[in-house]
Amino acid sequence: MSGTVIKLRNRELLFGTMISYMTWTGLVPLLRKRRLDFAVFEMEHNHYDWSELEALLRTANLTELTAFVRVPDIGYAHLSKALDLGADGVLIPRIESLEQLREVIDIVRLPPRGRKGVGGYDFAVDDLTDKLSLYNDEKLILIQVESMAAVQTLDTMLATGEVAGVIVGPYDLSVSMGIPGDFRHPRFMEAVHEVIRLCDSHQLSCGMFMGSEQDIRYWHEQGMNIVWSGSDLGMLLDGYHRLCDVVESL
Repeated sequence: MSGTVIKLRNRELLFGTMISYMTWTGLVPLLRKRRLDFAVFEMEHNHYDWSELEALLRTANLTELTAFVRVPDIGYAHLSKALDLGADGVLIPRIESLEQLREVIDIVRLPPRGRKGVGGYDFAVDDLTDKLSLYNDEKLILIQVESMAAVQTLDTMLATGEVAGVIVGPYDLSVSMGIPGDFRHPRFMEAVHEVIRLCDSHQLSCGMFMGSEQDIRYWHEQGMNIVWSGSDLGMLLDGYHRLCDVVESL
């Protein structure tokens, strides 16, 4: 069991970032030199194909970086293949109901808890007997709360005992509430605090995609232990803009 999984289950501080555009696998060990606990490999909004994802996941495995794949949708082809290529878990966007979560469980768990098939790199690289015995407990399901419908059904979803952690998607949540990008609106704040309360009641890790130091510090103080921040493209642009500011000030 990885240190990240232990931290997740013990609700300790976790820091993760998103890899969404760069296909160069050397990025992974470079990021691993610092505190990074996990990476989310983006398949919902970007251009990655399966071969590019496989190379990144294999490098994450070799450097012992916990890897989650944010899938584009709930479906056997997306979820099962991401795990077969070496993902430690899946991040489920836009989930809103217990029925959707049950579908996810059915896809990612081996029988008798589900109908996941056996195959691919992930089953070949380790001892198969050990892999099969530990698989259902080691492969992680993270869910994203991105609507009020998700907030309202979260307690029921968490009661299944299958969710390893909850992450708020602030942009989609605020858009769904009719207050796009207003992360200090009282209704948005109330909704996020309700997510924290529900996760506390189930003793589960929770977090949010956080864009600023102020947000990171505030929500950590409010009880969030998953700090998911930054992306490969975002960090590249931040560095580029800082360099431009220096040159333009000469």
